[in-house]
Amino acid sequence: MALPKLNSSPSYTTKIPSTGKEINFRPFLVKEQKALLIAYETQDRRDLARAVVRTIHACVEQELPQNLPTFDVDYLFTQIRSKSVGETTELQMYCQECNFDNLVTINLEEIEVSDAPDNNLLELTSSISVKMKYPSYEDILKDPKIMDSKSPTETLLKMTSLCMDSILTEDDQYSLKDESSEEAIEFLESMTSEQFEKVTEYVNSIPSINKKITFNCNECGHHNEITLQGMDDFF
Repeated sequence: MALPKLNSSPSYTTKIPSTGKEINFRPFLVKEQKALLIAYETQDRRDLARAVVRTIHACVEQELPQNLPTFDVDYLFTQIRSKSVGETTELQMYCQECNFDNLVTINLEEIEVSDAPDNNLLELTSSISVKMKYPSYEDILKDPKIMDSKSPTETLLKMTSLCMDSILTEDDQYSLKDESSEEAIEFLESMTSEQFEKVTEYVNSIPSINKKITFNCNECGHHNEITLQGMDDFF
């Protein structure tokens, strides 16, 4: 005989930031929370990213694409988390004046997503352009060096190569998904400083979850203004 159904999960509504599409979601259950906690305990960012993506796909009623941009995943997770274990989270934040460690309460429902870049087609020369795209966690997880690298330069090169969708000439269009990562890096390394600055400016302006935090230090009373940006800053 089947066991009784313990809970009927409430349904909430939000929008996918990149598309504006409205979706319905439920809070995560113990089985999803367990997977998140185990991933967090390993302190492996790849395991945690996988667990977050799986939680979103499990909790959203509609079918989602596998390659959601990172900021969509981050935003949807904060919305699901706020309805699962509470709308606020507490963070330890250092005073910018005296470095005292303050406990600050953050309202997750007030998190916003920054604006998207104005243009994703970047002209490198009069005959060659590069079409950019938003990276997904699926893209990032394919290359373990991105999350494990201790070199900011190597990380920037890898992330920039992931954000290149295709290269356009006067006669052809070359899809980067059909090329190796080594060839993409080689293409980047052949750029001038000015050309590289164009593509990295796009990468650095990719939307992210963010929230401006203000608090008065409990030790010296200094008024602090800090902007949290990206998943790592909130959890």
